Amino acid sequence: MGFAVFAAPAAAQNAAEMSAARQALIQLQPRSFAENLEYCGYVGRLPDGRLAVTEVTRGDTWSCLSRGDESRFVEIVASFHTHAAFDRAADSEVPSSDDMYGDISEQVNGYVATPGGRLWYIDWRAQVATQVCGLGCMGQDPDFIPGDAGPIAQRYTLGELLRREGRQR
Repeated sequence: MGFAVFAAPAAAQNAAEMSAARQALIQLQPRSFAENLEYCGYVGRLPDGRLAVTEVTRGDTWSCLSRGDESRFVEIVASFHTHAAFDRAADSEVPSSDDMYGDISEQVNGYVATPGGRLWYIDWRAQVATQVCGLGCMGQDPDFIPGDAGPIAQRYTLGELLRREGRQR
């Protein structure tokens, strides 16, 4: 009985957190594809308990560092960012190890939208990225080539991402 009491608020928090990040990312995807730039921001908790997002920051083709005003939040709960336009040279259909390292260092969950339209959730505590929804669920770059990145798993640990990138852990 006690377990259900603890599980319910966490599930509600994660659903609200994901909804806020997903809404922001769905709006950003077309601009991210057209400009071939990453866009990013944070989901934070307002003093009244509601979740909201920061102003969006435009990054470059390979990264984004949010410069949104976080002062109105009592807590930052998640990051979010796009992965720019499709590029055959980039492994952009999965979060990068740098994406995960950033969320781990900030101690926030993360959400990543890809050119193929996938949405990923990064659990910073478990150091695991899980695919929330697959191809096309977040819109898709018109130039995207399905299958170009090879097989995409539903879940990656930090070590698995490092190996996928050819880096040692």
